This record gives sequence, C-alpha cells and structure tokens, in this order.
Amino acid sequence: MLQPATTSLFQAATSTFESLALLFPEPCSIEGAEFMPLAAAFSVTYHGAGNGRVVVGVTAGVLPALAENMLGSAAAPDQQMQRDALGELVNIVTGNVLPLINGAAAVFKLDAPTPAGDEPFRPRDGETQAAFTRLQMDEGEAILALFTQVGDPLHHDARAIALAGA
Repeated sequence: MLQPATTSLFQAATSTFESLALLFPEPCSIEGAEFMPLAAAFSVTYHGAGNGRVVVGVTAGVLPALAENMLGSAAAPDQQMQRDALGELVNIVTGNVLPLINGAAAVFKLDAPTPAGDEPFRPRDGETQAAFTRLQMDEGEAILALFTQVGDPLHHDARAIALAGA
C-alpha cells in the first residue's frame, strides 16, 4: 500500500507533468529505479512548516520533450534550456506536493532549483526518504523522491515506516 506522502508525490508529479509539459506518466515499479541512467536530476529545498527537499531525475528522452513542450518549441532547445525546464518542473512539483501532505494552511519557502549531484536519491545527513515514486512515459522515465529533515513531523512518520519494514 502506498503511504500518504508517496501517494501525494505521485499525484503532484503526474498532474505537473501532464499540465506543464504535456507528458502523460503512468505508475511503474520502483524496483531497480536507483540503477536507472539519468540525463539530469534537480532538487528544490524547502523550509517553513517542515524542512526537506524534493528531487526529480529524468532519463534522456524525457529531458528534451519536457523543454520542447514547456516552451512550445518545434525543435529541442539547447541543454541549458532543457535543464532549466527540469528545474522549473521540480519547483512546481515541490509547490504542489507540500500542501497535499501538510495542508493548505502550511507555509513554506522554496529555494531555487539546483542540480541534485551524483547520488540524487541518497539521503543526506539528517534526512529520511519520506516518499519515492517512479513514472513511465512514452518519452522515458522520471524518478521522484521527497526527503525530510530531522525535526519535521513527516520525518518521524517516514522513519517509523522504514523501521517497521526493516
């Protein structure tokens, strides 16, 4: 059974890919997702009613399609525009998922999107992975994760879920 944070991340990601990029994802197994070769991965860190970050990584086919559709371009934009489009998508997913998990009254500050690094889906010190999902589209795949910081109420829920499964 999907946990509420994972369900919320899936819903926010699906609606954002559909409405912003005209890409139509479907759920797929998360099995082996950590070994999937990614063309790019970006994260957005958030602060306020909770603290953490959202990470989105995409395969090579998704990146140009994302930028083309967001910009209404007939040809693939350059690499920088493709990466900027992914950063904007992560920003919107983050802004959409946080109210689904924390309620509409919760207030957050989002940092600017940044490249997620070499191991984008590995928790950093003081983090727990609260949600993880994988989307499949005709153009390729996307992996998304929500990490929470120690002290965040969702962090404690995620830790309890992880311990129960161990």
